[in-house]
Amino acid sequence: MENRLWLTLGISLMAMLALTNAYTHYRLPTAIKPDRYKLKVITHLENPANLTFNGQVSIRFNVLEETNNITLHAQNLTIDENRIQLKSYGDKKYRLCKESVQTVTEQDYYIIRLCQPLEKGQMYKLKLYFSGILSEKLHGYYRSSYVAKETNETRWLSVTQFEPASARAAFPCFDEPNYKAKFIIWMGHHKSLTALSNMPLEKQMPVNGLTDFIWSVFEESVPMSTYLVAYTVNDFKYKESKVEGSDVVFRTWARGDYINQCDYAAEVGPNVLKYYEEVFGIPFPLKKVDEIAIPDFSAGAMENWGLVTYRETALLFAPNVSSESNKQRIAEVIAHELAHQWFGNLVTMKWWTDLWLNEGFATYIASLGLKNLNPEWDSYNADSLDNSLSIFRRDAQLSSHPISQPILNTSQIGERFDSISYKKGSAVLRMLHMLLGQEGFFEGVRDYLMKHKYGNAEQDDLWAAFTEKAHKFDRIEPKYDMKVIMDSWTLQTGYPLVRVNRNYETGAIEISQHRYLENNTISEEEAKKCWWVPLSYTTPNELDFENTSPKVWMECDESGKSVPLKLENVVGPQDWIIFNIQLSGVYRVMYDMDNWRLLNATLNSDKFSSINVMNRAHLIDDVISFAWSGYHDYDITFDVLEYLTKEREYLPWKAALDGLSSVIRLLRPFTEQHDYFKTYLRYIIEPIYYHVEGLNNSLEATKTHSGILLKSLVTGWACRIELEDCVQTAVNYFQQWKQTKNPDEENQIPADLRPTVYCTAIRHGDKDDWQFLWQRYRASNVATEKRTIIVSLGCSRNEKVLRDYIDLTFDKAEYIRTQDVTFAFSSIARSEVGAPIARDYFAQNLAALHNFFGPQSTDLGRLLSSLSSQIISTEDFEKITQLIDSNKEYFKKAEKSVQSAYETINFNIQWIGRNVQDMKSRLADRLSLMGLLKTHVDA
Repeated sequence: MENRLWLTLGISLMAMLALTNAYTHYRLPTAIKPDRYKLKVITHLENPANLTFNGQVSIRFNVLEETNNITLHAQNLTIDENRIQLKSYGDKKYRLCKESVQTVTEQDYYIIRLCQPLEKGQMYKLKLYFSGILSEKLHGYYRSSYVAKETNETRWLSVTQFEPASARAAFPCFDEPNYKAKFIIWMGHHKSLTALSNMPLEKQMPVNGLTDFIWSVFEESVPMSTYLVAYTVNDFKYKESKVEGSDVVFRTWARGDYINQCDYAAEVGPNVLKYYEEVFGIPFPLKKVDEIAIPDFSAGAMENWGLVTYRETALLFAPNVSSESNKQRIAEVIAHELAHQWFGNLVTMKWWTDLWLNEGFATYIASLGLKNLNPEWDSYNADSLDNSLSIFRRDAQLSSHPISQPILNTSQIGERFDSISYKKGSAVLRMLHMLLGQEGFFEGVRDYLMKHKYGNAEQDDLWAAFTEKAHKFDRIEPKYDMKVIMDSWTLQTGYPLVRVNRNYETGAIEISQHRYLENNTISEEEAKKCWWVPLSYTTPNELDFENTSPKVWMECDESGKSVPLKLENVVGPQDWIIFNIQLSGVYRVMYDMDNWRLLNATLNSDKFSSINVMNRAHLIDDVISFAWSGYHDYDITFDVLEYLTKEREYLPWKAALDGLSSVIRLLRPFTEQHDYFKTYLRYIIEPIYYHVEGLNNSLEATKTHSGILLKSLVTGWACRIELEDCVQTAVNYFQQWKQTKNPDEENQIPADLRPTVYCTAIRHGDKDDWQFLWQRYRASNVATEKRTIIVSLGCSRNEKVLRDYIDLTFDKAEYIRTQDVTFAFSSIARSEVGAPIARDYFAQNLAALHNFFGPQSTDLGRLLSSLSSQIISTEDFEKITQLIDSNKEYFKKAEKSVQSAYETINFNIQWIGRNVQDMKSRLADRLSLMGLLKTHVDA
């Protein structure tokens, strides 16, 4: 029986005493668990000078332990203390009174202290009235706008972004992921606008007392965490789609001017969702999915259940304007967000410590979704390689962190949305998939999802599911379990370098491991680390690059030390051996020099393609990285790289050019060395450049997806190292475009070549060229094109132009949206001319930049990252450390970014000291032997 008596709460004389007993722990007390929210929000968009919202929330909750307070979250909200109401359910009746209300700003707590305790086992309902301002920052419940093309009128909309901890900025709530509850959401808005939320619309009715306002009432939700609650009020249009065999209706929303760019996303979503339903064996539990492109959006996208929000660049595709890589990116993001509907939404991590269970899974499962959607793209291997390249660099730093690491304050959560959680999480799951096989992996996934659906889990729950399948399918010995194996990959920072040392007389191979570090130093603590490493390998006699199952394991003993491993007679003395088939494991492999020479001989022969393309890419990345970090010199690296003159596949080129980008960046200030290196690169790249027919819009080179990506990659580098044909063709393209009568409608530059053409033309052009491209940015209604232009404008070598551009970037009266300023800044910062300009701007405007992004943002860390990669002198290092040390409060959300930046700069300085003169003599000798230098210049 429900007690319907609402009790008025009065303030006690004990209020002042209560203030001295503030609860300041970073986690909510566990005495109360919410069961259902009824949320009513009225949004006012009619007056741009006063964009506000107000509402009420009724929270039904269970009391798990007797308590005399209700502690929940609220941030930047005005809560009417005089209207707080509390109601009890059941036969027992209580006289409930309020002793005091207290806020703890540091943890965003709103604490209601009561005269008498709430009883364990009882259910209550709390009702709060609140109001707030639609935020100008891109989190919480915030404002966005766009200019309608036909009327030139500014249109306002509102939208939420709650992950990780901003639901509290929209309504009072228990804002932690383990407090799942059902939600009934009522959105009050002007009748000319549309309201959307997680669930389908149930009904509409007038709002009493507000002319022309209506309530949009949505169905009760499934149980979900507060960070997944979503709603928006807008005037958008949509395209509807569904796929045969599924009852789920998709609606792809965008501003009216952009609706014709929704077709591709409308096709991808339903097909990917259906694939997930089939492989997970769990139907999607909602009737609809709304996918909406938001003009101002901080993340790439957000997986809110049933209402997925996106940046416009991540959802909208304009044929003949957006590129093939844009298309792949859109499909990847959609697949990622829809994978979250199971990994994150259906089953949610208990706390942000295990964020990777959301993001690592969504990243890996998305690569499988994309493979199913477009098998001809070969995107699975490309994604796998890209993930490995990213984490091999970031996780080689001492400032990296484990995949699963305790989060001890909400301020630490934002920085965990990084390559470790996403890409290393994905790479570890791929390794697990290859270990367990298709059947074992997906049986484990299904069991995990079924056991924890609508609930929360931690990584040990996942290991339990996979251990059972590993034993069932005989993938590991009965005495082992996946927790012991996988904890070595998720609970410690870094990854192993597997050293392979062969005795060519006895046939023995000794294998050892230690952590791979970019700076090639191993502390006593790091030396103790051990991973359970699944070792797959093949030889020229076998040439079995299909079997990725481990032939042997590198094990750790009970004390956590690596167990020595020795193999006997697995390869002849004249043959190479390759470990880590198809890069199935997350580790690098360091061979002895004789094995490298044997590999090099095959690579530089007409039999190079007998080595699997993923392993060719892996060998290239390893051999570049070992020289970069000082594990061996650059001669063996240059020897191996020369085989690239014959390579015609995308993945090895991707590995090579990604790896060499850091070398060319650090050599830029040293003119002679830089020129030598560009000459060497032109020798390597010229054959593939002409193979893909340069910047010509040829059908042959662009008939496959990977062919288009290869052409885009190679031509971008050819122009960067000033291959004459590339530069001249790019400039000609651009000048012909400038001369068209209507350049906004008549752009003949192939979409996939525009980043290269635009950047090259701006780098070699004048201020008039820059202004022309800036006007195209302002006129464009294609988000992907605008992003390309933003980055290309930073390619200028004119100091005055770059200074004006950086000022314009952070001028809110101008046209670059907050979400895009980091791209503009980074483009300037990463150029030789722009680096000091960006550095000075950062130092002189740090307080303004912090205010620009807001205290919740991690974007200052992103700016610092782009600056640090260019700092190569001790003097500049000291300046940046002094700046940060004297402004520590600005970097509370970017502690890891600061540590990484310092480590990057230190390494830059060390690398230059170790390599600049050595590189000069090595390159001069090599180029002379090749006949590419007329005279030898002594070092």
